[in-house]
Amino acid sequence: MSIFDKVPMAPADPILGLTAAFSSDPRKNKVNLGVGLYKGEDLLSPIMTCVKSAEGDLMRWEKSKEYSPIEGDHQFIGKTGELVFGSHFWGTEFERIAGFQTVGGTGALRIGAAFIKQEAENTVYISHPTWPNHRGVFHAAGLKVENYPYYDVGRHQLQFDMMIEYLTALPSGSVILLHASCHNPTGIDLNREQWLQVADLCQKRGLVPFFDCAYQGFGRGLTEDVQSIRLFAEKGMEMIVAFSLSKNFSLYGERVGALFIVTPSLDVSKKVTSRVKQVIRTLYSNPPIHGARIVAHVLSEHQLREVWERQLREMCERINAMRHHLVERLKQKSHSADFNHLDDCKGMFCYSGLSSEQVERIISEFGVYMTGDGRINVCGLNRENLDYVAESILAVKK
Repeated sequence: MSIFDKVPMAPADPILGLTAAFSSDPRKNKVNLGVGLYKGEDLLSPIMTCVKSAEGDLMRWEKSKEYSPIEGDHQFIGKTGELVFGSHFWGTEFERIAGFQTVGGTGALRIGAAFIKQEAENTVYISHPTWPNHRGVFHAAGLKVENYPYYDVGRHQLQFDMMIEYLTALPSGSVILLHASCHNPTGIDLNREQWLQVADLCQKRGLVPFFDCAYQGFGRGLTEDVQSIRLFAEKGMEMIVAFSLSKNFSLYGERVGALFIVTPSLDVSKKVTSRVKQVIRTLYSNPPIHGARIVAHVLSEHQLREVWERQLREMCERINAMRHHLVERLKQKSHSADFNHLDDCKGMFCYSGLSSEQVERIISEFGVYMTGDGRINVCGLNRENLDYVAESILAVKK
């Protein structure tokens, strides 16, 4: 008898499992609105022009593929830190910020979770709803995970007052996971005044902000999409930031991410760095070099950075256009204004308003794939399938 005979079958990932189901679907008019990838009008995830140029440069001057340091490529960490915190804050405060290159944004979350488990073992509070893998990542690290109110799905409304009331009652040291921008799955973000209120609350109550920033540049802009993080940083607060560059550099397969832990002093930062490096060493030892070197090179070269920022703006414009066009199609075909809330969303994701039963129908009857909660990625839309998707949504809502 094999020692593995009694290993149970794990359930399929609710998001990645959609890709497998979509790929095996023989229907020609099928549409994938599930997995969180940016896609162009051709429904492919592009390799950005600046990335191609950077890879050409790397091929010419790279002389070795040796291990990176445990904490990662130092140029990458510095340039990414500037991107997150702003050049002024990073330039004056970087000594008290422990920075690490990670294996994607998920890797940053997992390293941060392991650090919390190792040093404090505090409960982590995540928004309801949130990206499904958030709960899994923190549970895998051995942490207790609870929900705080965020969004009323039925009414399509942010539950900000309930969120504040809930957070106010939490014990000091509680870790609060916050979406910096382009909230996944709702697409509904806090405004500046609301972020200031949350920052004041965290500061007064001794709550630990843990930002997940996965979509910088896909919402309102490079600076605006990290406004929340910078507001907290400028208040002198300690915090954790998990940052992904997979999306805004379209480097999904390279798994490029970073983790930043803002501490009160250089001395504390050194201690935190030493402890996080222990965590990394036992999980994957050293991060991969290729994606990080691409990002560092693009952010260091003025012309390449200009190309990157221009293409990123174009990607953001396409996201906003597809969402707006979907709303217009739904209103035209239904003669209803019930879909206006979708236009308020930022980033790739928003809720279609479909129930789990309606999602099952739209997949089985029309081949339009989305997650069970009705979340859609508007990047799966293009001029050819917009009408079909709108008609399919309305058909299952009848």
